[in-house]
Amino acid sequence: MRLSNAPGAAYNPSVANRILRRALWVVAFGVLWLPVLDDPPLFSGAYLQNVTTDGATVAMITGSPTRLALEVRDGTGGLVGAASDAADVRRHGLRVEGLRPGEQYSYVLTEDGTELAAGEFHTAPASDAAPVRFAFVGDSGGQPWWVWLQTAPILHLPARWHWLPPAGTVAAVGAAIADYGPDFVLHLGDIVYPWGRHAQYSSGFFRPFGAAIARAPFYPVLGNHDVMDTGGLQTLSNFHLPDNPVTGDSRCYSFAFGSVRVIALDCTAMFDAVNGHVEPGHPSYEFLAAELATRSEPWIVVASHYPMRSASRQRDRADLLQHLRPLLESYGATVYLSGHDHCYQRFGSVPGSEKDRMPLIVSGGGGKSLYDVLPTPGALKLAKAYHWCSVEVAGRTLRIVAHALDGSILDELELQQGPGPALERIRAINPARAARIDALD
Repeated sequence: MRLSNAPGAAYNPSVANRILRRALWVVAFGVLWLPVLDDPPLFSGAYLQNVTTDGATVAMITGSPTRLALEVRDGTGGLVGAASDAADVRRHGLRVEGLRPGEQYSYVLTEDGTELAAGEFHTAPASDAAPVRFAFVGDSGGQPWWVWLQTAPILHLPARWHWLPPAGTVAAVGAAIADYGPDFVLHLGDIVYPWGRHAQYSSGFFRPFGAAIARAPFYPVLGNHDVMDTGGLQTLSNFHLPDNPVTGDSRCYSFAFGSVRVIALDCTAMFDAVNGHVEPGHPSYEFLAAELATRSEPWIVVASHYPMRSASRQRDRADLLQHLRPLLESYGATVYLSGHDHCYQRFGSVPGSEKDRMPLIVSGGGGKSLYDVLPTPGALKLAKAYHWCSVEVAGRTLRIVAHALDGSILDELELQQGPGPALERIRAINPARAARIDALD
């Protein structure tokens, strides 16, 4: 075979070499974009978990197995607690007990005496009179474009060493929550898209929410995307949540912070019970019924990923409306929070009206692509907007505000606890809770 510059021309080796070099450059450049490497190992900064009146867990995920040590100091700088790993591990969850309710503490994580991370937190108050502020957000797991190329040679090292930015909208939501300074945060599910894998947790959660999780514990519920790979085990392994006696794990859990009780439910159909419908006999229903019957906090917040009512893509969920809503209203639950629809929605009647019903709030505008909303009977507020929500509790008042990322307010709701038929219904079914409501300032 002869290569030439033109038909009939003599063979020119320089032209052949030039063509060959260009072809090799094209092939080499193309190889750089092939997904031929493993995902970068997941690692994180320090993050708080399961903060109670007398204890707290400080967690961290390291890139390789090692041993970490934790020191916790009070406001005077005095050492009040310490813990360390017993073996080399990657997932660290160091807990200290013996703390005092409602007090400020600082912590330091070290490796072989070298400081890795530091932060501060305050324990849950013991008194119902203490103010409580928390935030909630759902469906924040949007990913930046480069995540899908982090196993290709051209972007592997930049992704591995966190040189590339997370998705801008998710980072803005995380920064706004950190600036708010909540006592804790409820995440309403779909923490990481698209499959709930470790490989996407750095870009989808730990980095955009890094400033917030270093100072306030995050409590997530499982969403449908969180259980797509290994049934949610990857998600649960990244958090240190309370367990429950019904399922024996933290798919459902409950915790108190001052006058607020939070009950988190797994409604993802991962249980082999009652055909996946949340109704009597389903582990999530049974757990919720037991919690409602025995807990006495004045304010009861119930969280799941799935809306009961929807004015958007997901539409109403019949089993939740038929079984969960009557159960919650019979016990006088304060509010039901969910995500799943990528927008903001509030259902329920106007507080104080004759047909006052428990508010249903959908907050799924945490960073993934938004859904359209349609005018729907019973919908009191609808907004197609990225947002997060704050909650402030003081005595007999609980106030919820939905914040758009431009700083504007999408919605406000104020609930009151006081004398009236609602309190008397609570008194008949849970006298201990009614007594605590009576004692509120």
